[in-house]
Amino acid sequence: MKNNKIDIELDVEDLLGLLPYKKGTLEYDLNFIIENGMDKYLEVQQEHENKKREFIELFKECYSDIVKIMELDPHKRVAVNCFTCIKGMDLSKQYGKPKIKE
Repeated sequence: MKNNKIDIELDVEDLLGLLPYKKGTLEYDLNFIIENGMDKYLEVQQEHENKKREFIELFKECYSDIVKIMELDPHKRVAVNCFTCIKGMDLSKQYGKPKIKE
């Protein structure tokens, strides 16, 4: 029963708007702009975009190493060199139906 009371209290706090805003929501963005100004908001957004670009560049650079690590994974959690992918089979409508090559 204690867990239910905690959940109910958290829901009431959320309904009353007493919890801090979650990042990525409109309320968070509006409060950030009100508190810090539009220039700071745009600066933070630009910094985030720069981090995304840097991550994508690093990912492209290290892609072959990442694939090698996934191939050597003893648990085979990610499918690499899948038979259906190699053979170009279309599994969307029927399992194992090969694509017609023109």
